[in-house]
Amino acid sequence: MTFLNALFTAALDNNLVFAQLIGMVSVVLVAGRPQDSFRFGAMIAVATAVAGAPGWPLYTQLMQPWGVAYLAPLAYVLVSWAVIVVVATILGAGKSVAERERLLRVCPIVACNAAVLAVSLGNAAVADTLTWDAALGSSIGAGLGVLLAVVLFAFVRDRIDERLVPAALRGLPITLVTASLMALAFTGVAGIAGGLFA
Repeated sequence: MTFLNALFTAALDNNLVFAQLIGMVSVVLVAGRPQDSFRFGAMIAVATAVAGAPGWPLYTQLMQPWGVAYLAPLAYVLVSWAVIVVVATILGAGKSVAERERLLRVCPIVACNAAVLAVSLGNAAVADTLTWDAALGSSIGAGLGVLLAVVLFAFVRDRIDERLVPAALRGLPITLVTASLMALAFTGVAGIAGGLFA
Protein backbone atom coordinates (compact mmCIF):
# COMPACT_ATOMS: atom_id res chain seq x y z
CA MET A 1 0.00 0.00 0.00
CA THR A 2 2.88 2.36 0.72
CA PHE A 3 4.21 1.82 -2.79
CA LEU A 4 0.82 2.50 -4.44
CA ASN A 5 0.14 5.53 -2.27
CA ALA A 6 3.54 7.03 -3.16
CA LEU A 7 3.10 6.13 -6.84
CA PHE A 8 -0.27 7.85 -7.27
CA THR A 9 0.67 10.80 -5.08
CA ALA A 10 3.82 11.48 -7.13
CA ALA A 11 2.08 10.95 -10.48
CA LEU A 12 -1.07 12.99 -9.90
CA ASP A 13 -1.05 15.02 -6.67
CA ASN A 14 2.57 16.17 -6.77
CA ASN A 15 3.04 16.09 -10.53
CA LEU A 16 6.52 17.45 -11.18
CA VAL A 17 5.52 19.42 -14.25
CA PHE A 18 2.12 20.89 -13.44
CA ALA A 19 1.94 20.82 -9.62
CA GLN A 20 5.56 21.65 -8.79
CA LEU A 21 6.42 23.42 -12.09
CA ILE A 22 9.76 21.60 -12.39
CA GLY A 23 10.73 20.55 -15.88
CA MET A 24 8.12 22.75 -17.55
CA VAL A 25 10.68 24.09 -20.04
CA SER A 26 11.44 20.65 -21.48
CA VAL A 27 7.73 19.86 -21.76
CA VAL A 28 6.95 23.16 -23.51
CA LEU A 29 9.88 22.81 -25.91
CA VAL A 30 9.59 19.14 -26.80
CA ALA A 31 5.88 18.34 -26.63
CA GLY A 32 5.17 19.59 -30.14
CA ARG A 33 3.68 16.56 -31.86
CA PRO A 34 1.74 13.82 -30.05
CA GLN A 35 3.79 11.12 -31.83
CA ASP A 36 7.05 12.52 -30.45
CA SER A 37 5.59 13.13 -27.02
CA PHE A 38 5.13 9.40 -26.32
CA ARG A 39 8.79 8.71 -27.13
CA PHE A 40 10.16 11.68 -25.20
CA GLY A 41 7.81 11.12 -22.27
CA ALA A 42 8.74 7.44 -22.03
CA MET A 43 12.46 8.30 -22.09
CA ILE A 44 12.01 10.85 -19.32
CA ALA A 45 9.78 8.48 -17.31
CA VAL A 46 12.37 5.70 -17.41
CA ALA A 47 15.22 8.12 -16.70
CA THR A 48 13.37 9.66 -13.77
CA ALA A 49 12.63 6.26 -12.23
CA VAL A 50 16.23 5.16 -12.81
CA ALA A 51 17.59 8.37 -11.27
CA GLY A 52 15.24 8.17 -8.31
CA ALA A 53 15.63 4.50 -7.38
CA PRO A 54 19.31 4.66 -6.30
CA GLY A 55 18.88 8.18 -4.93
CA TRP A 56 17.36 7.21 -1.60
CA PRO A 57 19.92 4.57 -0.55
CA LEU A 58 22.77 6.69 -1.88
CA TYR A 59 21.63 9.63 0.23
CA THR A 60 20.77 7.72 3.42
CA GLN A 61 23.68 5.26 3.41
CA LEU A 62 26.51 7.34 1.99
CA MET A 63 25.95 11.08 1.85
CA GLN A 64 24.15 11.75 5.12
CA PRO A 65 26.54 9.74 7.34
CA TRP A 66 29.59 11.32 5.70
CA GLY A 67 28.16 14.83 5.91
CA VAL A 68 28.35 15.51 2.17
CA ALA A 69 24.64 15.89 1.48
CA TYR A 70 25.36 19.10 -0.44
CA LEU A 71 26.90 16.97 -3.21
CA ALA A 72 23.60 15.17 -3.82
CA PRO A 73 22.72 16.92 -7.13
CA LEU A 74 26.10 16.10 -8.68
CA ALA A 75 25.97 12.52 -7.46
CA TYR A 76 22.47 12.02 -8.87
CA VAL A 77 23.48 13.37 -12.26
CA LEU A 78 26.50 11.02 -12.36
CA VAL A 79 24.59 7.96 -11.14
CA SER A 80 21.66 8.49 -13.50
CA TRP A 81 23.99 9.20 -16.41
CA ALA A 82 25.97 6.01 -15.75
CA VAL A 83 22.84 3.85 -15.50
CA ILE A 84 21.29 5.41 -18.60
CA VAL A 85 24.51 4.94 -20.61
CA VAL A 86 24.55 1.26 -19.64
CA VAL A 87 20.89 0.88 -20.66
CA ALA A 88 21.51 2.70 -23.96
CA THR A 89 24.53 0.50 -24.65
CA ILE A 90 22.45 -2.62 -24.09
CA LEU A 91 19.63 -1.26 -26.28
CA GLY A 92 22.04 -0.36 -29.07
CA ALA A 93 23.83 -3.71 -29.10
CA GLY A 94 22.38 -4.97 -32.39
CA LYS A 95 21.98 -1.62 -34.13
CA SER A 96 24.11 0.32 -36.61
CA VAL A 97 26.95 2.61 -35.56
CA ALA A 98 24.93 5.74 -36.37
CA GLU A 99 22.02 4.53 -34.23
CA ARG A 100 24.33 3.72 -31.31
CA GLU A 101 25.98 7.15 -31.56
CA ARG A 102 22.56 8.82 -31.56
CA LEU A 103 21.51 6.85 -28.49
CA LEU A 104 24.68 7.76 -26.62
CA ARG A 105 24.33 11.42 -27.64
CA VAL A 106 20.86 11.55 -26.10
CA CYS A 107 21.97 9.90 -22.83
CA PRO A 108 23.47 12.97 -21.09
CA ILE A 109 20.42 15.07 -21.98
CA VAL A 110 18.01 12.48 -20.58
CA ALA A 111 20.15 11.91 -17.47
CA CYS A 112 20.43 15.61 -16.66
CA ASN A 113 16.72 16.05 -17.30
CA ALA A 114 15.97 13.24 -14.87
CA ALA A 115 18.22 14.74 -12.23
CA VAL A 116 16.83 18.22 -12.79
CA LEU A 117 13.36 16.81 -12.30
CA ALA A 118 14.56 16.34 -8.72
CA VAL A 119 12.95 13.02 -7.91
CA SER A 120 16.09 11.91 -6.18
CA LEU A 121 16.37 15.17 -4.29
CA GLY A 122 12.73 14.91 -3.27
CA ASN A 123 13.32 11.39 -1.98
CA ALA A 124 16.44 12.52 -0.17
CA ALA A 125 14.68 15.46 1.45
CA VAL A 126 12.32 13.12 3.28
CA ALA A 127 14.78 10.26 3.65
CA ASP A 128 14.30 10.10 7.42
CA THR A 129 10.59 9.33 7.11
CA LEU A 130 10.61 7.53 3.76
CA THR A 131 10.84 3.77 3.33
CA TRP A 132 12.34 2.00 0.33
CA ASP A 133 8.84 1.15 -0.98
CA ALA A 134 7.76 4.78 -0.78
CA ALA A 135 10.98 6.00 -2.42
CA LEU A 136 10.61 3.55 -5.29
CA GLY A 137 6.91 4.35 -5.71
CA SER A 138 7.67 8.06 -5.67
CA SER A 139 10.37 7.69 -8.33
CA ILE A 140 8.25 5.58 -10.67
CA GLY A 141 5.19 7.74 -10.03
CA ALA A 142 7.11 10.92 -10.80
CA GLY A 143 8.25 9.41 -14.09
CA LEU A 144 4.69 8.39 -14.96
CA GLY A 145 3.50 11.88 -14.01
CA VAL A 146 6.00 13.45 -16.39
CA LEU A 147 4.91 11.05 -19.13
CA LEU A 148 1.28 12.00 -18.49
CA ALA A 149 2.10 15.71 -18.52
CA VAL A 150 4.11 15.54 -21.75
CA VAL A 151 1.48 13.52 -23.61
CA LEU A 152 -1.49 15.57 -22.37
CA PHE A 153 0.25 18.83 -23.15
CA ALA A 154 1.20 17.65 -26.65
CA PHE A 155 -2.37 16.61 -27.42
CA VAL A 156 -3.87 19.84 -26.09
CA ARG A 157 -1.28 21.92 -27.93
CA ASP A 158 -1.94 19.99 -31.13
CA ARG A 159 -5.67 20.76 -30.88
CA ILE A 160 -5.18 24.52 -30.62
CA ASP A 161 -6.03 26.10 -33.95
CA GLU A 162 -3.54 28.94 -34.40
CA ARG A 163 -5.86 30.67 -36.89
CA LEU A 164 -8.47 31.26 -34.19
CA VAL A 165 -5.97 32.62 -31.67
CA PRO A 166 -5.53 36.41 -31.64
CA ALA A 167 -2.31 37.56 -33.29
CA ALA A 168 -0.81 38.79 -30.01
CA LEU A 169 -1.19 35.34 -28.41
CA ARG A 170 0.10 33.13 -31.22
CA GLY A 171 3.11 30.93 -30.58
CA LEU A 172 4.72 30.99 -27.15
CA PRO A 173 2.07 33.11 -25.36
CA ILE A 174 -0.77 30.65 -26.10
CA THR A 175 1.54 27.81 -25.11
CA LEU A 176 2.18 29.42 -21.73
CA VAL A 177 -1.53 30.14 -21.23
CA THR A 178 -2.30 26.49 -22.03
CA ALA A 179 0.39 25.30 -19.61
CA SER A 180 -0.94 27.54 -16.85
CA LEU A 181 -4.51 26.27 -17.35
CA MET A 182 -3.31 22.66 -17.24
CA ALA A 183 -1.32 23.42 -14.07
CA LEU A 184 -4.46 24.92 -12.56
CA ALA A 185 -6.41 21.78 -13.46
CA PHE A 186 -3.81 19.54 -11.81
CA THR A 187 -3.79 21.73 -8.71
CA GLY A 188 -7.58 21.54 -8.54
CA VAL A 189 -7.56 17.76 -8.14
CA ALA A 190 -4.57 17.64 -5.78
CA GLY A 191 -5.06 15.45 -2.74
CA ILE A 192 -7.46 13.01 -4.34
CA ALA A 193 -5.07 10.32 -5.60
CA GLY A 194 -2.92 10.14 -2.48
CA GLY A 195 -5.92 9.35 -0.30
CA LEU A 196 -7.00 6.34 -2.34
CA PHE A 197 -4.58 3.91 -0.69
CA ALA A 198 -4.21 5.48 2.77
